[in-house]
This record gives sequence, C-alpha cells and structure tokens, in this order.
Amino acid sequence: MSFHEKSAWIMGLLLSLTGYWYLSRVWALSDALGETAPPVMGLIAGATIMLIVGAVISHIIIGVINPDEASGAEDERDKQVLRRAGKIAGYVLGFGIFAGLWSYYFQRDGNLLFHIAVASLIASQVAEYALTILFYRRGM
Repeated sequence: MSFHEKSAWIMGLLLSLTGYWYLSRVWALSDALGETAPPVMGLIAGATIMLIVGAVISHIIIGVINPDEASGAEDERDKQVLRRAGKIAGYVLGFGIFAGLWSYYFQRDGNLLFHIAVASLIASQVAEYALTILFYRRGM
C-alpha cells in the first residue's frame, strides 16, 4: 500500500469520525433549541483541532514505519489517482452547496445553509479519500 493510500485510509477515518462528532453535536443542539443551531466557534475549533492533531500524529506514525515511502515523490499514477478523485469529489461538494442554496431559497435559514455547507465539505473530502482508495485498489 502506498503512502497516499495509507494517508487516505487514515484521513477518511479521522474525517468521518470528526464529522460525525461535529454534526451530531449540531443536531443535538438544534433539537434542544427547537430550531437550527447557529454556528458555534468552539465546536468548529474543537473539531478542527481534533482533526489536525489526529492527522499529524497518524502521518508521523506512517512516516516512521516506512520512511522511504513517505519521502518519495508522487509518480504519474499517484498524480492521476489524486486528480481523478479530487475532480469527482468536487462534484460532491458542488451538489451539496447547490442543495444548501436551494434549502436557503425555500426556508430562509442561514444557519441551516452554514451547516449544509460544512457537511458538504466533509462529504466531499470523505468521498475524495474513498475514491483515492478505490482507484489505488483498482490499479488505475
């Protein structure tokens, strides 16, 4: 397994867990308020810090386990896999943002638009990591 594939596995898992934590907190807060919760900077900062710390620690570990692979440059296959996964993930992001805009148009709820945009960012990154893994596994 290449360094990029290992990184995709780790980041996909970290982002899925952090995204689930963040969105479940927003959901619970919204349920308690009886309306869509406004953005909470502490919650956003907490999720960001958790993700950064997890990413740094996990990448240090996979870099120490196989230092030659970690310091190697991207080859043409890596570039093609990452480019294709990123392109498709961009469609996921675009769809989510478009859905958020339509939601805002009909409901006039800016807080919901914010949370849909955050969920779209999370979904597009998870999709990019999942597609990266898929493309490496298919031997693209």
